[in-house]
Amino acid sequence: MNKFTTALAALIVLTGTPLKASESAPVSTAADGWNFALPAAQLELLCDATISAAAEAFSAIENDTASATLQRVYGAHDAMLLDLQAIQHVWYLKSVHPDPDIQAAAERCIEKYTDFAVSINLSPKFYQRVAAIDLTQASAAERLMVSRRLRDFRQAGVDRDQVTRDKVRALIAEITELGTRFDRNIREDRQVVNASARQLVGLPQDFLDSHPADSAGNIAISTDYPDYFPVMKYAQDDDLRRELLLARQNIATPDNQPVLRELIEKRHELAKLLNYNSYASMAMDGLMIGNPVHAQTFLSEIGVAATPPAANDMAILLQRLRQIEPQAKTVQAWQSSYLSNLVRQEDYALDALEVRKYFHFDQVRAGIFQLTQDLFGVQIIPWQTNTWHADVTAWEIREQGVAIGRFYLDMHPRENKYKHAAHWTLRSGLRQRQLPLSGMATNFPTGLMEHAQVKTFLHEFGHLLHNMFSGTQDWVDISGMSMERDFVEAPSQMLEEWVWDYDTLSHFARNAQGETIPRELVAKMNRSRHFGEAAGTAGQLFYANLSLNYYQREPDSFELLPLLQQLQAQYSPLPYVEGTHFYNNFGHLNGYSSNYYIYQWSRAISTDMFSQFRKAGLRDRTTANAYRQKVLAPGGSKPAAEAIADFLGRPFSTRAYREYVDQLK
Repeated sequence: MNKFTTALAALIVLTGTPLKASESAPVSTAADGWNFALPAAQLELLCDATISAAAEAFSAIENDTASATLQRVYGAHDAMLLDLQAIQHVWYLKSVHPDPDIQAAAERCIEKYTDFAVSINLSPKFYQRVAAIDLTQASAAERLMVSRRLRDFRQAGVDRDQVTRDKVRALIAEITELGTRFDRNIREDRQVVNASARQLVGLPQDFLDSHPADSAGNIAISTDYPDYFPVMKYAQDDDLRRELLLARQNIATPDNQPVLRELIEKRHELAKLLNYNSYASMAMDGLMIGNPVHAQTFLSEIGVAATPPAANDMAILLQRLRQIEPQAKTVQAWQSSYLSNLVRQEDYALDALEVRKYFHFDQVRAGIFQLTQDLFGVQIIPWQTNTWHADVTAWEIREQGVAIGRFYLDMHPRENKYKHAAHWTLRSGLRQRQLPLSGMATNFPTGLMEHAQVKTFLHEFGHLLHNMFSGTQDWVDISGMSMERDFVEAPSQMLEEWVWDYDTLSHFARNAQGETIPRELVAKMNRSRHFGEAAGTAGQLFYANLSLNYYQREPDSFELLPLLQQLQAQYSPLPYVEGTHFYNNFGHLNGYSSNYYIYQWSRAISTDMFSQFRKAGLRDRTTANAYRQKVLAPGGSKPAAEAIADFLGRPFSTRAYREYVDQLK
């Protein structure tokens, strides 16, 4: 089941053309220190040995009686964290490694790692050492680092009695195990619907060619993204779309129902133990938004702006549906993507099947690399290192010939792999000490992509670049993406804007004949861009309110399904589909818990930041470098609001986003 290869097996030049032997691109051969072929048993031994050594080092830090200085306390602490990086990749392995035994070993290691990390925040001795540090000569970043660490100590309950601290540690161990089980159930439950050739009328030819019928004439359509989205968008058969949506929204059902219920209960118990009113209050403490009241206020403001244009979007879709079903009263969830595509074809003369011909995966990847090089003056070259699957490629970013970061791309679907799109920070960079390392995982086809998938690629690559460009700090606690968590989606959301820019697309969007995407086609894409956007925003507000309400209320005051139905009726433009249990496969209910509002909050930040590029030009390197240096490079060395203000020349405001949403009507 394991297949390992080097990045040389898939060397591609930045035009997307396979390399010839005589024109090989430069290749980095630096070792990365991880052996992805390590058997599960040895991975467990490595995990245990690494954590054991870290525990011994931490004990020495706790019991040090020398004068508490930054170097004495944080220097030793950083050294311990750097040694722990021998197993830092287990979060990525559990999601992308093809061997289930290694995934299971990685999950067990995560639980041990998390328990050790919790013990650090619950150590009164370490708390006292940090609190005793003389900050007279410290920089502003170092003072912020220490103050945040002291806040984290108090939030964790370090100043509580031993019985309470033991209960906190036990609860977090339970929460970690429940979250792991929740994610695993989603990852492992791949649903398949059998379709006939007649039901697939409307699908592009390359999709049909890659889905042959079996001997009985059945064509297997999975709930994985490369199958799901094309069928929902192009298939004329309403019954097939409904059946596939039912399968998709019932992934991990019923297995995750009790898991999610217990996860919510345990998190609430932890929050109450630490004197918070709810887990949402605990999860938002220290973030930009501050507390659930502010989060709800923000969501309500955007909701007020989104409601009229979303209703207009749905009225247009219903009018189009009535041409097919004259008696239709409501647009259903399995119909919205299909109808939206028809409206774009008929009202905006935009043929999505024509658009996708210009977005082959290899060219898209090359184009995103080229955009990065053009904006930031860097070079991306293949990196020769071991990986975990033949599909995986590895890359290095260089600036003026010097490596500044490395990353893996695991971009295509396979059995038992993470089902969505995400970025993992495998290692944060430290100035002159170590390079940042990232991993991406998506489920894109190897051939033609939808334009929306290109947008997703850019989104996740925005996270990756954030990690690559933030390796400029001296301390682990403020390196990488260590700022407030409700800022981290903003850079990736802003980068999505380039997918609508003709000058950017013209560098790589070419069809099979090598013809560049026509300017008029991109103009049509932009004219139709905002149709349905308000309805999509309303859908995101539903998800955010679901996330908030599951973790804001007393757990025994609601049931999962009735509350989902209530909130969907209140916020979503699409009605609840009977028989579905979306919450069982809404992975963010584990990872983001109450804080799915982050996507809308970050959208407000990204809209404000993008105003600088809109004024200067999307490919203006001066603006791009100012953004890199003022927003990305600081990492967690200053508050996110301060970094944003440095770039904008004024404080961040949500006004631009509210006005943007309002004008969609």
